Amino acid sequence: MTASDYFGQLQALLPSGAAWPRDPDADLTALIRAEAEELARLDARAQQLLDEADPRTAYELLPDWERVLGLPDPCTAAATTVAARQMACWRKLAYQAGQTRAFYIAAAATLGYEIAIHEFDPNVDDYDASLAAEVAAGRWRYIWRVDVLNAGSMDYMVAGDPAGSALLEGELALDLECIFRGAKPAHTHVIFTYPDDDDAAEVLLESGAWRLLESGGRLLLEEQD
Repeated sequence: MTASDYFGQLQALLPSGAAWPRDPDADLTALIRAEAEELARLDARAQQLLDEADPRTAYELLPDWERVLGLPDPCTAAATTVAARQMACWRKLAYQAGQTRAFYIAAAATLGYEIAIHEFDPNVDDYDASLAAEVAAGRWRYIWRVDVLNAGSMDYMVAGDPAGSALLEGELALDLECIFRGAKPAHTHVIFTYPDDDDAAEVLLESGAWRLLESGGRLLLEEQD
């Protein structure tokens, strides 16, 4: 409510009689007007408190939201704008994990990425001969791939990079990869590819240039010589 609203209410509550003037120049009117301004200020602050209760609209309490939610965390880079900080808080507060394609696609969409998920199934897809045998043998049963379709043009890793290096150079979807690795089923291994703009269907693993190794109970990808 505005100061004018409160002023009208306060005047309407005054008793009748000469001792309670309602003239615009009366001292009582000036007092009521001042009280109305303060009530309107408190009303506005109460409305702001409601805004602060939602991280998407919080401003004064935004640092407290970040402290309670543990932000920035390993999967969320330190945001530099208020809007980005608000969205980071909201994503973490509303986050509910899942293990379906729909969950991962929706999670990527909240970060602004369009993805496709591929599971290696020899009964559904055709593979290069060098990979088909491994897929048919079941070695890729617990591996799935995320193709980030709108990451822009980036350079693939080059020969000589150590195993485990990021597939791309430059600005990576590190938050997406971190969140997915934390949310994936524990017995699975997820691979990220970034198809280029000219051929979004290009898939590095299907080229036969990669092989799957097991080391210390972990699955590793290594580039073929």
